[in-house]
Amino acid sequence: MRKGHSPQRARSRTARLLKLAALLVFCSLASALIVPRFSSTGATETAAVENHEPEFNPVRFKRVGVGQRITFGLSVIDEESDDVRVELIQKPASAKYNEKTLTVDWTPQKTDGRSGMFTVRIMEFDRATNIPRRTLMKNFSIAIEPQPVQLPTVPPAPLAVETLISITDPDRLMAANAQWPITAMFDRIAAIEASKQIKPDNGIAPTNGAQLFRDALKNLALLHRNEEIDPDSPRFNKQFNAENWRLIMVRPRMNKKVFELRLVYRNEAAAEPVYLMPRMRIIRGKDAGRPDEDRQKNNETFARLFYETFFDGADLKPGMIRDKQVYGEALAQFITKIVTYIDPTDPKMQANFAALPHNARLGGDDLLDSKGNYLRGNGWALGVMKVVPVERNGKRVLAFANLPIDGFTTSVKPNPQGTAYVPVPAPRFNPKSAEFVAGWDKLIDADDHGNVAIPDEQTSPPTAAIIDASSFSRPFKERFMVQETSLRDPRRRIFEERGMTCIQCHVRNFDEGDYLNSAVRDPKAGPNFGTTNIIPRLFFVLTPDEERSEFFRRNEEEQVGNLKGVMRDYLKVNVNLDSPLSQNWPHNTRVGRS
Repeated sequence: MRKGHSPQRARSRTARLLKLAALLVFCSLASALIVPRFSSTGATETAAVENHEPEFNPVRFKRVGVGQRITFGLSVIDEESDDVRVELIQKPASAKYNEKTLTVDWTPQKTDGRSGMFTVRIMEFDRATNIPRRTLMKNFSIAIEPQPVQLPTVPPAPLAVETLISITDPDRLMAANAQWPITAMFDRIAAIEASKQIKPDNGIAPTNGAQLFRDALKNLALLHRNEEIDPDSPRFNKQFNAENWRLIMVRPRMNKKVFELRLVYRNEAAAEPVYLMPRMRIIRGKDAGRPDEDRQKNNETFARLFYETFFDGADLKPGMIRDKQVYGEALAQFITKIVTYIDPTDPKMQANFAALPHNARLGGDDLLDSKGNYLRGNGWALGVMKVVPVERNGKRVLAFANLPIDGFTTSVKPNPQGTAYVPVPAPRFNPKSAEFVAGWDKLIDADDHGNVAIPDEQTSPPTAAIIDASSFSRPFKERFMVQETSLRDPRRRIFEERGMTCIQCHVRNFDEGDYLNSAVRDPKAGPNFGTTNIIPRLFFVLTPDEERSEFFRRNEEEQVGNLKGVMRDYLKVNVNLDSPLSQNWPHNTRVGRS
């Protein structure tokens, strides 16, 4: 026996080896039982033991001129939502990097040479042990030209999309931006909410657009734990001032149960992407408690105003096609008609503000140390604001506030008549289920009784969350929400984005299924509703500001076809729109989606 190796130490070593062998056997059995993946038909499938490495979204810039500013984020997604740390360990001397928002802000200088070299280190952590599982290195360079160059632009959309579905052309949006800058739109929202909430005897004071804008920034700062967007902080970045916000997309949504206008504002001065999206309607009252005749009145009025603005007979008005200025003025007028609408014969038919969804890469998904330094995360978080009375200087005043996000579909089943699919609470939320957990039923939407709010599991029992991010409420997204109906089940698409949480909608690599397959909506067809397809990953943002992805293309095609159906079903007009999905949209658009 060698010196220092006693029989007792040998026995101890043997025991350790036996324990290690037992642990390996246990881990092998456990990994065969875990079910982190879900099939396209709604049934859970046995787990693949492979853990995918994080995906890095390639930076779109390949060259830039001296003195020409570019900004970009280091976008990383992990298939299993594992914790990921992203570090920029090499960059040009003149490039600025915000570690909390994973954002590069670079205006190249002559001293940077002929190219800027970047190196990104990505560390993936085992969620159970907090030990790094793997480390990836991503290198890329951006050539530096002596003069400014043409930077990448989003490919143009088909004419029907760019004029009727997702209007993003800056020239087409010019008049709308002039007439409806963000504070003007917030002024209108303030007036709408005052007419809804202020009564002679409740003592609530009104607000204005400038104050609502400040409220919005402060709420974003609170949600993302980022003082740079708090107007009352000494660290406030003045790039977030109101004059730097632009209307970058107008979306008339007529594939919903309640037609509405979505207006997407983005800050165009700050390096970080930050979006605020007022949702405007022309009907008041709670959705689930509203008589269907009122919903149909909203939809028919919305469709009529839209048709009268952009169509002449079955065709787009000639000016809408040839002259972007003429189109832009018509678009601005349409926005005005919606946000100022009043029917003197029906008090319910007045312009209405539904909510202010928002998403930003300001640090809301980051894990920070006790000193506020970045540890890991992707920076993105999403939420929603509404106008409510708050206490301020001893008075009750209307203000924007971060409120719980509306519920999402957790399970899809046939209705009692077997004529349609409806959202129902998954077992954990259903008091009639053996798997019900007390208190979780409080998350069921009080209006529709089917959708379920994202649980904030820091409270017990959980309350509805005011934030959604990749790392937030993982058990809900990976287990409770998909126990009966897979995230890739195409029946989820019946309920629009409520079929998945906000972040699942913004981070995906699967299609929504066959849009024209009627079996997706018909329980009598059985399980023959097809599958979803793997498509290129969509990284966080649902506005085509960097590319027109496969998801965008498919979604826009559907909405063109649906618009044909809306004009047919509500106005009895067969408009001439080239829809690659169908010459005659087969679905009854009077039903709509959530």
